[in-house]
Amino acid sequence: MKEKKDCKIVQDLLPNYIENLTSDETNQYINKHLNECEECKEILENMQKDLKVNDSKKDDREVKYIKKFNRKFKLLRNILLIIIIVFLIIIGRKLFIITRLSNKANDTLKQSNYYTRTETYSNGQTTILESYNKDGITSGTMSFYSEGNNKKIIFYKSKTEIISLLDNGESKTLMNMGDITINPVYFTGESILENLRIAITTSIDKVKINGKDCYIIKENDNTEKFIDADTGLAIKMIDNKNNTTVDYKYKFGTVKNTDIVKPDTTEYTTNE
Repeated sequence: MKEKKDCKIVQDLLPNYIENLTSDETNQYINKHLNECEECKEILENMQKDLKVNDSKKDDREVKYIKKFNRKFKLLRNILLIIIIVFLIIIGRKLFIITRLSNKANDTLKQSNYYTRTETYSNGQTTILESYNKDGITSGTMSFYSEGNNKKIIFYKSKTEIISLLDNGESKTLMNMGDITINPVYFTGESILENLRIAITTSIDKVKINGKDCYIIKENDNTEKFIDADTGLAIKMIDNKNNTTVDYKYKFGTVKNTDIVKPDTTEYTTNE
């Protein structure tokens, strides 16, 4: 009975024994018993064989899992790499276009002889601004047209004086509005970081307006900005959110001295 009892104890301990989880004293007890008991020794050998088979299957599963994980990782890495490359190509193209337009606009704005006309249509009101500029002297008009309310501002600026007059059809007033010179408009940034922001946050496509090559910059489908491909200056702006459209026209090197007229202020009263 004692041997059977010892066999039962040893067999219960064998799993831990195989895993080297038993103490030295317990190992001595088990080894002594195995040397004397063929039955328990055979059970040990069978358990070790089963363990090797299970370990082998486990290793195979782990290898297969690692290979599968590596395949998925490589696939995801390649997809991410492709996305990054495509993103950089798209952003790089847009940044190149915006930078080139910005450089052209800066070159154009260096000119001191130019005519500008801006027409704004917004919620039933039309505003037309015309400006003649030559060698630092400017004259022009700002006309407002709406139902039952039309008025015009006449402005003039030289190196020594600034004049602004308001004619609303009923009265003529001499005003102090400061410098309201109308300069050419451009939609690109003044720095590489600003141009990069525009490249990232907008879409850019090449289109034609009245046969002229230009680029359209879209911002969230709310605003469409059209830029002359040759000068880098604004041609048109459509603000869908505020129902506003602005058209820009320019002529360079065509302004004559006779185009710049100092207004006659004799009929205008001072605004108090």
